[in-house]
Amino acid sequence: MSKRKLQQIKLNCGILVLVDWNTRKKCRCGKEIFFATTQNNKLIPIELVGLAEWDTHFATCPFAKDFRKKRGAKK
Repeated sequence: MSKRKLQQIKLNCGILVLVDWNTRKKCRCGKEIFFATTQNNKLIPIELVGLAEWDTHFATCPFAKDFRKKRGAKK
């Protein structure tokens, strides 16, 4: 089992998140994404959008609506 590599970063939208760099995945849209934990303890996908700029992958993914939870839905 590999050791977790955690780092706090600030996304372009201003949100601070904690990234586990071992969570690299490929989205069905083809982009490489990582999963980060917000201050509310929610997982969000993030992507590199510049040389050293990160943003939520929901902002650019054409499949984002497929992953959103319906209002009032339980975990």
